[in-house]
Amino acid sequence: MKKNTKKLLYVFFILVMIISAAWFYVDYTNKNNNEEEVPEVYEPTPSEIDVDDKDKESAKVESLVIKMAPDVDLAEERRKNNNNDIVGRLEIPDLFNVLVVKTTNNDYYLNHAVNKSYDIRGSEFLDYRVNPTSKQVNIYGHNSRDPNIKVAFLKLESYLKKDFFDNNPYIIFQYDGGKSIYKIKAIKEVYETNTEHLLVDKTGSDFVNHVNTMTTGNGIIFSRDVKVDANSEILVLQTCSHHWNNALYTFIAVKIDY
Repeated sequence: MKKNTKKLLYVFFILVMIISAAWFYVDYTNKNNNEEEVPEVYEPTPSEIDVDDKDKESAKVESLVIKMAPDVDLAEERRKNNNNDIVGRLEIPDLFNVLVVKTTNNDYYLNHAVNKSYDIRGSEFLDYRVNPTSKQVNIYGHNSRDPNIKVAFLKLESYLKKDFFDNNPYIIFQYDGGKSIYKIKAIKEVYETNTEHLLVDKTGSDFVNHVNTMTTGNGIIFSRDVKVDANSEILVLQTCSHHWNNALYTFIAVKIDY
């Protein structure tokens, strides 16, 4: 009787170990898959400017023909939203087309919409230290894994796929009196303690070294060869990464002639 009991306990123990190992494997696999998952379809974001495809304008930029939304009447957007903080419009063709605001700090629009109402989704905003024609233009926006919180910069995760990076190199930034087109040089994932991309006053050879630091080294996801010299101008987009803890995605793009 005692032998049978021991055998049963031994078999039970083995079964528990097998089930536990299987559960751990499935749980670990699911977590990894969730961390790297990139949404296939995005729902519209409330702060975005909706443009019908038939109203988009075809433009040849370098060797690519892209379809861009028509320019926005920024004065009308300021009037409509009762907000003079609106300074421009940021577009990545076929990804998003959103207004950009700026105030005297980098905190207010973390939780306010473009009409200044409180909104946990915040807005896409320009660094208070720069203006739309600065040598380095930094624009920030939230990312989100909550399906109930729609934010435009979540769509930047499309660039985690190589095909999308290869086929969508341009970012358009419209502002009062002009429009700039930037070509993405690199996408990098950095820890929040890495503040290189927040340095906005570099010039000359320091500027070239600054761009080189941002577009090389650990954390590079994808990059392409885009010429940079002391006279170049750049755009930096920043949003949260949900792949690493306490990390950010940074997009470094260089202004091009068109």
